[in-house]
Amino acid sequence: MPSDPVDHRRRLAIDRRDAMAAAGYATVVVLLAVSGATNSGFLGEALRWPAAVSVTLLLVACVSLLWRRRVPVLALVVAGTLSAAEIVVGGQISAYFLLFEALFTPIMHGSRRLARVTTGVAIGVAVLAFVVAVALGADGPILLVVLLVATLVVSTPLLWGWEVRHHRGARLAAESLADVEHELAATRAAHAVETERRTIAHDLHDVIAGHLSAVSLHTNLASSLEDQAARDRSLTTARESAHAALRDLRSMIGVLSTEESGTLPAVTLDWPSLSARLRGRDEGARIRIDPAATDPARVEPSVQAALLRIAAEASTNAVRHGQAPISLTVQVANDVVSLDLRNRRTGTALPGSGVGRGAIAHRATAVGGSATSGPAPRDSPEAGTWRVLAHLPARARSVEPCPDSDPSDSDPDGSAHDADSTPETTAQEARP
Repeated sequence: MPSDPVDHRRRLAIDRRDAMAAAGYATVVVLLAVSGATNSGFLGEALRWPAAVSVTLLLVACVSLLWRRRVPVLALVVAGTLSAAEIVVGGQISAYFLLFEALFTPIMHGSRRLARVTTGVAIGVAVLAFVVAVALGADGPILLVVLLVATLVVSTPLLWGWEVRHHRGARLAAESLADVEHELAATRAAHAVETERRTIAHDLHDVIAGHLSAVSLHTNLASSLEDQAARDRSLTTARESAHAALRDLRSMIGVLSTEESGTLPAVTLDWPSLSARLRGRDEGARIRIDPAATDPARVEPSVQAALLRIAAEASTNAVRHGQAPISLTVQVANDVVSLDLRNRRTGTALPGSGVGRGAIAHRATAVGGSATSGPAPRDSPEAGTWRVLAHLPARARSVEPCPDSDPSDSDPDGSAHDADSTPETTAQEARP
């Protein structure tokens, strides 16, 4: 497959830093050659080539450093070979600097494979040079010089190059981990915003929907009443519900605009108001509220708040979509708070958005409980009845919701898992 011409031109481009390095090495080569700082080489003066040849070879080695970052193998092959030859034959001191660069460059800028090959070749050549010197019968001083070149001139760039490479790899790994942490932080922030958005939606639904349902119910009722006094009472109730909705909405806006965390809106929501809401739909509604449900010593305040929210949502749905008879039972037994609300289904109400059922499940799960809502099975004695059943611990338990789940999800057929009927216990009937 032919290579990409654009990539080929990029590899042949000269980096400014490489050009400066090559120019610096060339300057050192010329200055040391002019100064006359040389040695006789390992082959002696008789086989030593002229200084002009040495300078030419070393300048060619400097030219190969122009691509040391983009083509590091070129520096190893050209600069490494020429500088090693100059050390053996020519004796120019600058050849040692170029040999250092030729060995350092592939390890620093090359691939891991090239770095390993460079290390192996350099060690092999150094050992081979010492073995050849011994085999040729070199005297002690020559063997010492060969040993010093093999250990210092070769090992120093190798060790230094690997050390710098490891530090660079550690830095890149740290930067990568930092990027991952930033992405995780952004994901957590987005998840927190989504959770807050759902919480606000549930709060608005719990606080406002009940009042507006009462407004709709009583205004429709007033239009169908012929008795002026009854019509006035319905309109008065609708007006009071509208005022309560406006008051609660302002309270929630105030909470959302404050910078204090953990602030709760002062909403018009309590058991008497919920009882009145249900009796507005069914005057004979059976409502039984266990006094222990409002006792902080028996039921934790956070569980009381969740229970009240669930009851508010269930009552709103009963008023909007249900009809008499309506019953609400709240009781505390064995450190478990149970809520059971039942109403007949009208059969004509339009289906809701599902936010209410999701809010009920969400409120229960948040404190470690469970809640179901849906129609009773057709073959049961309570066929045609809608039932909301919740069981909450008296002491809240922290539960992590599944991020991929939607609390508004329900069974495809819209039914709920029915539970056994809650036994009757001594209770106090709430009064509006």
